[in-house]
Amino acid sequence: MNEQPTTAVSTNDRPAAAGDDLLVVDNVQKYFPITRGIIFQKQIGAVQAVDGVTFSVKQGETLGIVGESGCGKSTLARCIVRLLDITAGSIQFDGRDISRLSRMAMRPMRREMTMIFQDPYASLNPRKRVGSIVGEPLEVHGLGSADEIKRRVQELLEVVGLNPEHYNRFPHEFSGGQRQRIGVARALAVNPKLIVCDEPVSALDVSVQAQILNLLKDLQDDFGLTYIFIAHDLNVVRHISDRVLVMYLGKVAEVASRDVLYKEPKHPYTGALLSAVPIPNPELGRKREPIVLEGDVPSPVNPPSACRFHPRCPRFVEGHCDVEEPQLYSFGPGHVAACHYPLERWPMTPEEMRRRGTARTETPEQALQT
Repeated sequence: MNEQPTTAVSTNDRPAAAGDDLLVVDNVQKYFPITRGIIFQKQIGAVQAVDGVTFSVKQGETLGIVGESGCGKSTLARCIVRLLDITAGSIQFDGRDISRLSRMAMRPMRREMTMIFQDPYASLNPRKRVGSIVGEPLEVHGLGSADEIKRRVQELLEVVGLNPEHYNRFPHEFSGGQRQRIGVARALAVNPKLIVCDEPVSALDVSVQAQILNLLKDLQDDFGLTYIFIAHDLNVVRHISDRVLVMYLGKVAEVASRDVLYKEPKHPYTGALLSAVPIPNPELGRKREPIVLEGDVPSPVNPPSACRFHPRCPRFVEGHCDVEEPQLYSFGPGHVAACHYPLERWPMTPEEMRRRGTARTETPEQALQT
């Protein structure tokens, strides 16, 4: 079976925002400086948490972001909602560049983009009652009188599956799933266009996870919300996402629609992640050949040269993967992956590629005629 010729997608050109693109992230970088000294501090390095990430999200879409711990997912989420200032790049939200807006200029934009945090225990103030927690965004933006805010909060509690009588309770009186529902209600309070969900179900039981995921999907249908959904669990991402972005050590490894990514992954890292997902059928699970990655994730302080995945990649080719950084190559509409030697459906092993010196831009037909 012949593959279509692959082409490199330029990462230097600024992405053009389509009419239905709500968010455009262009070559965003976030470095945390490492300093030495107490009085006279000197920067001696930087943690490259996010390094050149580019993608866009359409109105009403759910983009899932997956990757190992420490790959920069949560840092990217906080950069998008401007809880962290970016080092370089740009972020356009609803046609407006918000990358360098001041705190006061960002305040009206806070109504349009909100966040659900990972830990439902740490993200709620234990000294405040639920009514105050959920109603605080309304008070900050001056959206109604005290009575109107109370009615709105009680409506929101009912929308997320809680009782309006919970208005006067404290967070410690609720279970983990109920606390996360409170976090969802707070995010919905100001009728946002975009909600960034930073691993909202990772700290919950499986049965409670399903309830929160179904709640998020129902709310998206009812209010036309746009989600950026960050998670470790690939089954969770597959359930809720329209497209999936795979990150590795601060960079984009692969982006594709949900069905295409799970059926035909191209990046070896994506294949390794998918091969680790448990299969409920024991017979199919025994037949599957897992992709085992050697070693640990390198430090973002001193990441590997060229392809950052090459020290752990089973398809590593010396003199190429560790010298030339792969661009995002196109494998079809909306499907790109940053790999010189992807998981292709044509009869060439990494050893054959190394022996023939196959260039990544060659088609299978050209490579086989070498």
